[in-house]
Amino acid sequence: MLNLTSRRAFAVAGAVLALSVSAQPDYAGSESIFAPIPWASHDEVRLASGAPGSAYWQQRADYTINVTLDEENTSLSGSLHCTYTNNSKDPLRYIWLNLEQNAFKPESIGTRAMLPNVWWRVPPDFEGGFDLGQAQVDGQDVDVLVYDAVGKINLPEPLGPGESLDLSMEFSMVIPPRGRLGMYEGEDGTVFELAHWFPNVAVYDDVHGWNILPHQGDGEFYTNFGDYDVSITVPADHIVAGAGELQNPDEVLTDQQLELLEKARHSTETISIRSVDEIGEDRPEGTKTWKFRAENVRTFAFATSRAFAWDAAIAGEDRPVLCQAFYPREAMPLWSDEAVQFARHTINFYSEWIHEYPWSTATNVNGIVGGMEYPTIVFCSEQRNRRGLFGVTDHEFGHEWFPMMVNSDERRHAWMDEGFNTFINHYSGEAFFGRGNARSRGGAMGIARQMNADPRPQPIMTFPDRIRNNELGFLAYGKPGYGMQLLRDYILGPERFDEAFREYVRRWAFKSPTPEDFFRTMEDAAGYDLAWFWRGWFYENGVLDQAIGRVHAEPRRGVVNVVVSNNERLVMPVVMAIEYDDGTEERRELPVEAWARADEFPVSWDSGGRTIVRIEIDPDHVLPDIDRDNNVYENEDFEVDDEWDDGDSEQEDLDERDPRNVPSTRSKTKSSSN
Repeated sequence: MLNLTSRRAFAVAGAVLALSVSAQPDYAGSESIFAPIPWASHDEVRLASGAPGSAYWQQRADYTINVTLDEENTSLSGSLHCTYTNNSKDPLRYIWLNLEQNAFKPESIGTRAMLPNVWWRVPPDFEGGFDLGQAQVDGQDVDVLVYDAVGKINLPEPLGPGESLDLSMEFSMVIPPRGRLGMYEGEDGTVFELAHWFPNVAVYDDVHGWNILPHQGDGEFYTNFGDYDVSITVPADHIVAGAGELQNPDEVLTDQQLELLEKARHSTETISIRSVDEIGEDRPEGTKTWKFRAENVRTFAFATSRAFAWDAAIAGEDRPVLCQAFYPREAMPLWSDEAVQFARHTINFYSEWIHEYPWSTATNVNGIVGGMEYPTIVFCSEQRNRRGLFGVTDHEFGHEWFPMMVNSDERRHAWMDEGFNTFINHYSGEAFFGRGNARSRGGAMGIARQMNADPRPQPIMTFPDRIRNNELGFLAYGKPGYGMQLLRDYILGPERFDEAFREYVRRWAFKSPTPEDFFRTMEDAAGYDLAWFWRGWFYENGVLDQAIGRVHAEPRRGVVNVVVSNNERLVMPVVMAIEYDDGTEERRELPVEAWARADEFPVSWDSGGRTIVRIEIDPDHVLPDIDRDNNVYENEDFEVDDEWDDGDSEQEDLDERDPRNVPSTRSKTKSSSN
């Protein structure tokens, strides 16, 4: 806290009121936080505006998969047929596969490079990975060259532009006990949650060519869009929750379940399709095959168990998305009371704010997975805490927009889905619980504390598998999420931000943007140069420290001169709250561009004869300022300085230097504030 009340202090301040030499290098200099960012050159594939161009392309992979659960041996075995279409202009002599299950092999890069306390680490004696059978391309046998969690197939003939190939292969895997998939042992049976359970063709794009970063754990997924027809054979007493739409309900459901499912398709109230009381009533022998179809999705996940209760309702009469919940007895009563309605809120809120939900189902499964997202289906483990279940449900279903719809590269840029999702979750929580009552991953003080940690966290742009231990939550979720809040509520304003953000989603729905595409789109659609924000918040790891440097006030002459300082690398606009001795209050703002040429900036105004009692920078405490003590000036004895000899000439010099020193028009009394 700053106290400048003596005449001598004011005199010293006045003598050095002129602008300091900027610690920010020249505006156009490469080291300036305001300098243009040297992004990759644009072309007709990705435009300078951040939009996909007329030549934009992406590959497509459509799958037909048959898979069988071996419950006794906790394993899956199956066969897949993939039609892979080359929409690029490049002939492809080979294709690469993602083999994510191989990350669970003891000798994998992920296992050996993983720190011991990572949440998804499996027991050290677990022998995971894919066992691959014979593969064929267009009917010809081919070898799969396995390198850790990726595989390479050399093609019999190059795949030309616009051509497709048919890939067939058999596979099997032992189900890991936990991670982003796993098994929950409940009172009535095991809940199996299955994801990244089949080999899939990796992404070939215009940015990196073949994306061959292996799955190591923290970096999640980046896959192609396609249609999935999946047949899942399980014990006959199982209920299966799958991505997309169930195609053969008449073959796998009872007449009563069919009737209740149809009722749920017309109800916003939760309908119990299979109650907890029905679990274990009917134990038919043999197996059943459940068939699902999911269209225009980037992968396929499912869950199966004899222990499932099943509830459903539609999101709304004008939004007939079937919101479903599958859960074991242990999740009662929270899941039966809340799970479907939480899903309804999420689907409706983000559809109305960001972009319409594009699929016909939204399914939540309770099992061992703490929280994980896949197209149209999510896994959430919370069974007791209402706010906890809302938070994880809202977060995982929020991922249906990022990255299930806007298909960013999670292996490289976790913040483009986790950070965006953390951001939108804040407003969804406020809408549900009321403003100020939503849980957050850290307010301004918490963000500032983490930004200023020793050692400093890495930049947000760090690949997730290269982020230091315990920093992933901050760099992928907390910091980018809070930065987006600042951009919306403090820098651009909600209306301007929302229009630009919706334009980003509109442009890139069912396509694959890069960080630069997002940055450029936001600038293009909002009409504002944000290089300083992208560089400071995302590319670098600097901190923010705004301060009141010097104060000179002559209330009898109406003169107020305040020098505001920016003491660190990060820059933000300035908001000052001024309190006067007559009880009035006003706010004055300084645009972020003030810091383009100097680290100190003078702000001058006419106090109208009032004496300043207090000045505070960032009075709403929304900025992650690492030193709030220097944000406050207090004039404890209201001393009036009438002996300032050269204030007029100094003020004239200041006004000539910069025309932005103009009085604010915003003023209000303390008694009328709210």
